[in-house]
Amino acid sequence: MYDLVDQKKIVYIAIAVILLISALVAPVAVFYPIKATFITPDALAIGTSPASLLTGGIGLALLAGALIVLATVEQKLKKYGTALALAVLGVLGLSFSLTDYYYITSEQFVYNAPLAITSDKYDWTDFEKIEERIIKENGVTKVDSIVFYLNNGTVIDMSGGSILTMSGSIINNVQRSGGSHERIREE
Repeated sequence: MYDLVDQKKIVYIAIAVILLISALVAPVAVFYPIKATFITPDALAIGTSPASLLTGGIGLALLAGALIVLATVEQKLKKYGTALALAVLGVLGLSFSLTDYYYITSEQFVYNAPLAITSDKYDWTDFEKIEERIIKENGVTKVDSIVFYLNNGTVIDMSGGSILTMSGSIINNVQRSGGSHERIREE
């Protein structure tokens, strides 16, 4: 018959395996819908950076690591100290993943950068210029990144993701508010 300690270890390992598998899928399948649900209904388009998927996956993997440590390490101080450190780092990774987003409304662009907790809101009149960086890849010309230049000197460089699909709306809003748009071909 199994004693209570062995059953606890089995449960820790089982949950750790579930978390490790979830680390591969959850950032896309769970975290993005959570963001989309809790962001204002005024958002016309919502996006997240690729770093968000990475920090979410790492956060879940660190939580799984904490459970594995609880199941396998025998020395109490080492066991609980290491598990606590891994759990704190895991929760931090999850929070960075959940707070990494950007969206547009008819009045502004809201950007919560990767590895930041708070978001910045920019009215369309705050934009001085938008640059689209164009590359040619496998004979196809495509937008590689978009760079925002703000009136206060801030520069935001965003590549990949849904920012490229929102670029038309962003460019139209910025130009309507007096900003400029430029396409730069990179070799």
